[in-house]
Amino acid sequence: MDVARAKISFNNVAMIGYLVKELNEKYPDAQVGKTVVQKMMFLLNRMKICDFNYTLYHYGPFSSEVANELDYASDLGIVEIEWEEDKGYFIRPLEKNGTYNIELSSDSKKAIDYLVSTYGRFNAAELSIIATGYYLMDNFGIQDCGLPQAVHEIKPKFGIEKIRNVLAEGLVTRKE
Repeated sequence: MDVARAKISFNNVAMIGYLVKELNEKYPDAQVGKTVVQKMMFLLNRMKICDFNYTLYHYGPFSSEVANELDYASDLGIVEIEWEEDKGYFIRPLEKNGTYNIELSSDSKKAIDYLVSTYGRFNAAELSIIATGYYLMDNFGIQDCGLPQAVHEIKPKFGIEKIRNVLAEGLVTRKE
């Protein structure tokens, strides 16, 4: 791995570590799992704080690069990833987490703090709706009134009204 790639990778790992730490501290009763990390990193990507490639999957935008960086953060002892039967993944910060936070710029920390304060209250399913809405807007130009229906076509298990409300609460669309 060259020096530039190593620096980017450590920055990505530091972002994931800081995000996981902040989510766990601000919302201690919430489940921070792989879907939450994926969707929050997607939102950071939209803010141009990081640069990952995403494709649209069943649970919304997904990046294999983010999945790899999350595994790398676990390998380095920055986060702990545990699977709980019938509940899913739980990701928690570990002691080494703070060591890597020094790699983060103040802009990255501010962006993560903003995301946590704005989107940290949403669960994985809601974040999936929000991220899917943004993905459709960014990649297909679908806007306000057509967005709930477009998200529903991808995520039919959620009703249109639920999608409409989550998109509005997540600041993706205006409240009608």
